[in-house]
Amino acid sequence: MHNRAAVIAVDWGTSHLRMWPLDRSGKALDCRKSADGMRTVAKNDFAAVMDQHLKALGVPDDIPAIMCGMVGSRQGWQEAPYVSVPCNIGDPALGAVKIKNTARDIRILPGIANRSTENADVMRSEETQLLGLADQMGNALSGLVCMPGTHAKWVRVEEQRVLDFFTSLSGELFAALGAASVLKHALDGAGGDINADGNMFVEGVKQSLDEPATVLNRLFSVRPKSLLHDLNNDDAAAFISGTIIGQDIAGAKARFGDTGTVTLVGSGHLGALYTSALKIAGLSSQIVSGDELAVAGLAHAARLIWPERFNTI
Repeated sequence: MHNRAAVIAVDWGTSHLRMWPLDRSGKALDCRKSADGMRTVAKNDFAAVMDQHLKALGVPDDIPAIMCGMVGSRQGWQEAPYVSVPCNIGDPALGAVKIKNTARDIRILPGIANRSTENADVMRSEETQLLGLADQMGNALSGLVCMPGTHAKWVRVEEQRVLDFFTSLSGELFAALGAASVLKHALDGAGGDINADGNMFVEGVKQSLDEPATVLNRLFSVRPKSLLHDLNNDDAAAFISGTIIGQDIAGAKARFGDTGTVTLVGSGHLGALYTSALKIAGLSSQIVSGDELAVAGLAHAARLIWPERFNTI
């Protein structure tokens, strides 16, 4: 039983559900993970799935819950309309939407949108990571934030305000090329992590930075190099990864210009690849682990919504 829980924090995405009972200091007492993502839960079943996991954790019925992620999309439990940029990092917390027809007080954080015709873009859940990042870094969070992943986010932040952002299809593109393109044969059997300092990864990054207009040709070139020059699968994977990440960085430089040190939200292998590529691009970076940012952001939002449930800081 989590009788000491002050609030329940929930990250409910397309493919996963993570739930943390938080104590009065905002610290996670436990973590429950499930594959009950939005993709597998029918619209009328969200309440039942939520209740099932809360009962498994032994959370009393009077404990409120704060959620982020695709659960707040049009296809989710209840839509939490986007907050528009420019906005304060804390604005999504202040705009949290209360779920209708539930005995428990449950709120969903809205995402952030750029509503311009030319640069239309959206994010859900990354805004919560940004809130957690601001909680950790305070006024030191300024300039460009890079959040690599399936859909990488680049966010311009100044003085606790989100001024602009864009999304790139970087991770999904790499997966798609390896699953359903002519490059599939060149990538079959590639194993192990890509060397962030290896020649093929570095060459892919450099070519994208130097020749961004030729990216489609350079990606296809992996196929003839495999056929005619025995390019092995590991090197092919490294070159394609470097090409995509370098192109991602080239786009960020074109959009935002020189923004000083890049705050890189990531860890492990992907964090190492982006750190190396940013260095090749002449950009300094500081890396921050993204593992706990969602919890920190949800705790920060909960303090703004239910201050009486937390210890005074």
